Amino acid sequence: MVQSFGELLVNGGIKRGKGNTAVCFIIMLLVLLIEPVVSKAQSKSVAPKPLFDDPVYHGAADPAIIYNKERGAWWMFYTNRRASIQDTTVEWVHGTRIGIAESKDGKAWIYLDTANINYRPHEGYTHWAPDVIEHNGTFHMYLTYVPGTFNSWSHPRTIVHLTSSDLLNWTYQSVVKLVNEKVIDASVYKINDSLWRMWYNNERDGKSIYYADSKDLYNWEDRGKAIAVRGEGPKVFYWKKNTL
Repeated sequence: MVQSFGELLVNGGIKRGKGNTAVCFIIMLLVLLIEPVVSKAQSKSVAPKPLFDDPVYHGAADPAIIYNKERGAWWMFYTNRRASIQDTTVEWVHGTRIGIAESKDGKAWIYLDTANINYRPHEGYTHWAPDVIEHNGTFHMYLTYVPGTFNSWSHPRTIVHLTSSDLLNWTYQSVVKLVNEKVIDASVYKINDSLWRMWYNNERDGKSIYYADSKDLYNWEDRGKAIAVRGEGPKVFYWKKNTL
């Protein structure tokens, strides 16, 4: 700060002297007053990098964020990939539970627990890519389920519907009937007062994006392809209010 102010005096052509004491003092005062305000604004706009590092396996992926009113905080649900284990295949992305992190401000996150998901019909089950929404006081999760821990991508995966009243304990409702049993990464959005839409990745069709519709979040009708090009997990969200 002292060095940059000195450069300001030289570059600005202000000479030290009796007649310029007041000018120098005012400039110095302005710099000292403005700098904390700018620094504070910058600290509010910049989030940590990485935003969150899972302390168990260091492999957090596929986040879904929702506000937990009971705790007065944001909860992040994520795939807890086992990035810290020694593996030369893809087994490290299997055998996972869904992690939960919490934040009061959306910037600083702390690890809480894993979600208690009551759908584990296979030994070595895998939970991936949760999407979590709230409707009429009930929380709904649409979760990718893989029936084991595998070292290749060739095994089935389905999208499972679960519900909860507290965001921690989840009750199985159904396996969503979609185009096939090689689907992942659901994203659910309310289109209007009577229609919900789910976008998902169909791995058997070149990882293109398909969609399904529901009137009640429980019964779904597959509608086919939405985006023909190869993609990953879709994420649908409201951006800006239409002012036209």
